[in-house]
Amino acid sequence: MKTIKIDEAHLLAKEIARKIVSQELSEHMGAMKIWKEIIDCIAPKCPDSLWAFKSNASAIEDIIWNAENGGERHDDLIRECKQEIMHAAKKLL
Repeated sequence: MKTIKIDEAHLLAKEIARKIVSQELSEHMGAMKIWKEIIDCIAPKCPDSLWAFKSNASAIEDIIWNAENGGERHDDLIRECKQEIMHAAKKLL
């Protein structure tokens, strides 16, 4: 896996953040792209400015997994996570 420097990570994340804000990408899908394609490639750790994408995408994934495995689907929590992702995207821009 290619290692990405923080400055490059921010530039790449801003491109995805623009797509989130313009609704070209859903909050969840955009945050997943930032997490899997950018954050996972940053060394040594995720900067605070990108953390909301990873943490909220992870929370949504956990909720979906739980619902698919017989648990309750917490739509209100998913909505909150999506709002936080949108806020983070706007802040990044």
